[in-house]
Amino acid sequence: MKIGCDIVENKRLIDKSDKFIDLVLTEKEKQLYNQRNKVEFLSGRFAAKEAIMKCLPNTKELKFTDIEILNDESGKPYCNIEDIEDISISHEKEYTIAVALYNK
Repeated sequence: MKIGCDIVENKRLIDKSDKFIDLVLTEKEKQLYNQRNKVEFLSGRFAAKEAIMKCLPNTKELKFTDIEILNDESGKPYCNIEDIEDISISHEKEYTIAVALYNK
């Protein structure tokens, strides 16, 4: 079992270009991004994807858009990467933190 963690200062992601958004978010995530607080959503997905990459054994070929993070009916985040058992994303004023648990 491995844990990955990442923290983002939200202001770093204010006014990010469409090119950056295209590098980080999948098409489904972009739909959610346009419906929510954009900076908070982007910082959460960015931190979570960084956390996932930190706990996976081999990520040299993995791109941010290979990881898709959606939410279940209760709002809990989950991703499409096999063996990522759990993800948690938390926001607090100027920062967002995410933790991912890899179980293999």
